[in-house]
Amino acid sequence: MRKIVVPVDFSSGSVKALENAVIIAKKIDGEIGVIHVNKVKSFASIFGGHKTEGNVGDIERDMQSLIKSVDFKGINVSTTLRTGNVAKEIAQYAEEAPAYMIIIGTHGESGHNESWMGSNAIKVITSAPCPVLSMPYSEKPFDLKKIVVPIDTTITTRHKVPFTAELANFFRAEIIVAAVCVDESTEFVNKLDSYCYQVRKFLNQANVPNEYEFLTGNNVTNMTIEYAKKINADMISIMTDQDSSIFMSSPAQQMVTRSPIPVLTMNSVLEIENFEY
Repeated sequence: MRKIVVPVDFSSGSVKALENAVIIAKKIDGEIGVIHVNKVKSFASIFGGHKTEGNVGDIERDMQSLIKSVDFKGINVSTTLRTGNVAKEIAQYAEEAPAYMIIIGTHGESGHNESWMGSNAIKVITSAPCPVLSMPYSEKPFDLKKIVVPIDTTITTRHKVPFTAELANFFRAEIIVAAVCVDESTEFVNKLDSYCYQVRKFLNQANVPNEYEFLTGNNVTNMTIEYAKKINADMISIMTDQDSSIFMSSPAQQMVTRSPIPVLTMNSVLEIENFEY
């Protein structure tokens, strides 16, 4: 059974992420593992709310209350409380599970919490042994009808396609293959077109409805977000180490922290199967 790991801090953002995880679990025939991590010594909450050692019992009660408040609708759910480095403990738990994916709520109703993202979510994403779906807070229940997959000319850009295609099939969603062109030289454009052709061939073989869009500009992150907003996309799928600054730089962190659309990230060191170049 596919296991979805959901880190929680009992904030509105993490609660909403857990509720959306239930929706996804139903689609993929999955189960859910909820984890809360206390920092070493200080027993600080995973997202910054401080707890003293004497209040660990309160955390356990908070977890029980949270589980009772969410309608899991027949989905198997387990809970875990750990102490230590937040990202390390979440990654280790996900590896032990083993997790199909991790879902993180990025902020609550009050707006973007970039300090939390900078100190925890980015570390979780880069150390995770599985794909991570970061979800900005929204009252609207999660659904997946349109997925934007930006493609550049890095060798790993296509590695996100098999997992994204699998999710698309579960939800019967459409994938928009977005060629992100930051260099209009013939060599660059030809290579970009070739990669996109390979991706669409794979999607067609996997019976995933797909379209193609050619985007030009000088900032891949902005191009991707603006296009995704324009077509009312439900998710953006990216790799964690693309040279085009999609990730692991200041603009990349803005992709995750500022995107109003959920962002699925995958680490290129993960084993990639069933994709022929």
